[in-house]
Amino acid sequence: MRLKLSILIAKFAALLSRKILRKSGETIAGWVLLKLSPRAISELSKGRTIICVSGTNGKTSTTKALAKIVSSLGSVTTSISGSNLDRGIAAALMAKSDFAVLEVDELHLANIIEEAKPKIVLLLNLTRDQLHRMHEVKRVADRWALSAKISPKTIFVGDIDDPFVNLVLSSAANSEKISFGGRRHLDAAVCPACGTYLKWVGNNYKCSCGLTNSGANIILQPGTAAYKNAAMANVAGKILGASESEIDERALERSVDKVKNGVKLKLRLTKNPASWSEALNSVSGSSVLLIVNSREVDGIDTSWLWDISFDQLTGKQIVVSGERALDIAYRLHVAGIEAEIATDFEAAISKFPTDSAVHVLAAYTAFYELVNS
Repeated sequence: MRLKLSILIAKFAALLSRKILRKSGETIAGWVLLKLSPRAISELSKGRTIICVSGTNGKTSTTKALAKIVSSLGSVTTSISGSNLDRGIAAALMAKSDFAVLEVDELHLANIIEEAKPKIVLLLNLTRDQLHRMHEVKRVADRWALSAKISPKTIFVGDIDDPFVNLVLSSAANSEKISFGGRRHLDAAVCPACGTYLKWVGNNYKCSCGLTNSGANIILQPGTAAYKNAAMANVAGKILGASESEIDERALERSVDKVKNGVKLKLRLTKNPASWSEALNSVSGSSVLLIVNSREVDGIDTSWLWDISFDQLTGKQIVVSGERALDIAYRLHVAGIEAEIATDFEAAISKFPTDSAVHVLAAYTAFYELVNS
């Protein structure tokens, strides 16, 4: 009875948020629900199949893709806005459904596994991200591994070409280990299991303690990060009994095409070394705009810029903007690449000829401001 009353009050709070503040109401609904009924996530998870998706990059788009796959099996609830903390998850679970596909923040995953008792946890990757909040990758991996060890009924699915994900899957009683033929990892010089140096041969690794990416249950062709996330979503869906679905890889890249002041823009979200490296590899043409901000969701520490190779930009027209334009301009200068600095987005695109095609790699806050403008 208390839970039902809490849901009614939470829905009313969401309605007020939508009507008065013009917000989605999702976050406030979850916050109110958990204040009134702290065990709401546990209670609302009963009687349905829970699937969690987590990782440094690709959570939101992969969750949406997996929700679409699972929808062929029954009704699905998920967070439309991508709210991935406990309040967003609580809000998503207020809707009745057979399945819940939940995007979960890396630091909240262990708690959500404990409360929601998911059938499947899909782990995409673990790389350095927002050091002021996430700390080092190994710390997150250890929390995940402990959670996997004490969750014998949950199936953990992930890409073991990432040594940190492999640590987690190796700790789980039930797992589906996927390999795409190996890949280098910027943060994995040492083994996350024992701390000794990993032996890398090309894009593959092994350790004397036994951690290696050669023991995959499923071996797939290499490809972009978007392709890999789509493939892993289909693996998770297949475990549940869903048929394989074709997924638009471009949608998983978080890229959008727009035209502004006669300039054709290909906007792409970039938020940490892994996503920057992937985005830089996709740059074609000779015109590039880089936008770096440092607000809370972007990460206030920009030292990660030094973990990225910008060699792909050599010989191109580069313009930089954003709150940390000087940071990225200096990083490029050290790499031997000169860039023009623009005070804002309008000034930046004015530096490119009309009808030109410009690749825009933008920080989280900048990306959404541009997409919604």
